[in-house]
Amino acid sequence: MRARALWMAGVLGTALLTLTGCRSDMWVQQKVGAQDTSEFYALADPVKGFDGKIYGDGSRPMPPNTIARGRLIDPTDPFITGKDAQGNLLTKLPPQVKLTREFLNKGQEKYNVFCAQCHGRAGDGMGMIALRGQWPRPVPSLVREQLLTQPIGYFFTSGKYGFGIMYGYGTRMTDEELWAVAAYVRVLQLSQNATLNDLEPEDLEKLAEAQQARRRSQPNTIAQEN
Repeated sequence: MRARALWMAGVLGTALLTLTGCRSDMWVQQKVGAQDTSEFYALADPVKGFDGKIYGDGSRPMPPNTIARGRLIDPTDPFITGKDAQGNLLTKLPPQVKLTREFLNKGQEKYNVFCAQCHGRAGDGMGMIALRGQWPRPVPSLVREQLLTQPIGYFFTSGKYGFGIMYGYGTRMTDEELWAVAAYVRVLQLSQNATLNDLEPEDLEKLAEAQQARRRSQPNTIAQEN
């Protein structure tokens, strides 16, 4: 009886060891490998490529002259380069984009995501990374006088290809988004360098009302302090 129990225990132990060696994790299961041969297609669904060879790749062969980005891009298009036919930086937005409130809102959104950490939300170079990091030189302000005269293409190309120690964002944003950010930089510059002559009549009225309200509140404040 005891021998039989030991024999059964040995059988169960061997079975358990065998079962623990069986794995069903997803990473060991059959799957399609991108740009690689696939067990799914190698025999069951072979594909004859345009060169006459039989392929079992998970990715289907591309037809000749396939364009990766889905459309033929003109490398001289100002919308893509930020420059005109003579190689000069654009001084205004390209015709493919329209200056609308929605366009500027998109620029503000992307600026706050990708740029504000260093340049600051106000464009003054006082972003959190700039304040806490150890940089060989201060992060430049985008609203300083030196950049007020730069064409808008300057900010597009700097954002797309990078400038100094800043890497380019051409792989992180579309060209339209980069133009939106460039336009929003202009908004930041105007907001901190505007004069009374730049304001609309209704804005001048609001400013005058605010100044009058401030003057009316000043005597009361002084009386309360006394």
